Amino acid sequence: MSDASPTRRSERALAVVAHRGFNISLVISGALLFGVLALGWKPRWLDWAELVLGLVMAAEGVLLATNWRGARKLAVGRLRRRHARRQARVSLRTRVLWRPASPALQLLGAAWIGAGALTAAPGPGRIL
Repeated sequence: MSDASPTRRSERALAVVAHRGFNISLVISGALLFGVLALGWKPRWLDWAELVLGLVMAAEGVLLATNWRGARKLAVGRLRRRHARRQARVSLRTRVLWRPASPALQLLGAAWIGAGALTAAPGPGRIL
């Protein structure tokens, strides 16, 4: 895996979208795990929120699972650079730990596609 920074504007934009989407999807996953979206609240905005959050999570899952235009590589590179800023030098242990990051993000992307679809699916039925 190369540590080269994205050079084209479209690659930089995709790196930002993939990285921010990753962070947002982590927050949504935490909310789903803790059952925040399934508390039995009835406000109409919650149906819209479930639909939008599910679609965002599924879209990020598609980016990571399919590696669309190298999004997974760009996200891993951005995560590695953020981690490397905190350390003076990169150790062998750190390099070995980052090696499975791309396949792990692919699996996480597939899980987010399913979780996003399950989150978004009830929304249209309740909205309409």
